[in-house]
Amino acid sequence: MKLHIGISFIKKNDSHYANYSNAILHAGQSLGYDIEMTDLSEHPEMISDIDGIVFTGGADVDPVRYGKPELRALCKKIDDDRDAIEFDFADKADERKLPILGICRGLQLLNVHYGGTLIADLETAGKPPHSKIGEKDQRHDVHLEPGKLIKKISHVSDGNVTSAHHQAIDELAPGLAFSAKSIDGVIEAVEWNDQSQKPYFLAVQWHPERMEFDEPLAGSLFESFLWEAAAQKMLAGRIA
Repeated sequence: MKLHIGISFIKKNDSHYANYSNAILHAGQSLGYDIEMTDLSEHPEMISDIDGIVFTGGADVDPVRYGKPELRALCKKIDDDRDAIEFDFADKADERKLPILGICRGLQLLNVHYGGTLIADLETAGKPPHSKIGEKDQRHDVHLEPGKLIKKISHVSDGNVTSAHHQAIDELAPGLAFSAKSIDGVIEAVEWNDQSQKPYFLAVQWHPERMEFDEPLAGSLFESFLWEAAAQKMLAGRIA
């Protein structure tokens, strides 16, 4: 089966963004899918043709979007144009009932999209830092909630993941449930609270594309996302 996957934003000439496409291609190969990918920030019109969307990491979401403009001073970088286009993609993904995978900023943006808020800076809020050490991702442990989608995907109750963020979820959006937390209480994964009659949705705070593919909380997330995109495509009769 051919799958057309949209990536919400790719920063040109940044090797970190190649990791997303590499992980998706690896997962597609392991499942036997022919993968086509589109950078939606370059071709936003293709949102109407894709079979699933990955919201990638990057700049901080403007606190204005969750009603706390006073937190702007705690942000490291804000990209208003990117915010606008990715919030539009989230609206269109909902309209089309597309499978969604969110990563790092992607988790934060989607939480705000659905009505939640963010901690603008973890250290200012009294939390241990989750940002990179120099140019290298941190690693830390997470605990997965029983009965949640991500636990079913990964087949683990606890795991070790990458960490490269200074913001996190504060108030969880209505309709979402947390499915993993770090040992210091930071929300690390979210999914629908009630998954019945809902399209696939999973968002994680870590970077599975920068982990070894065979780690429990890495490659399996991309495989599950693609499997659901294929299932949705078959149900909709859009087989290629």
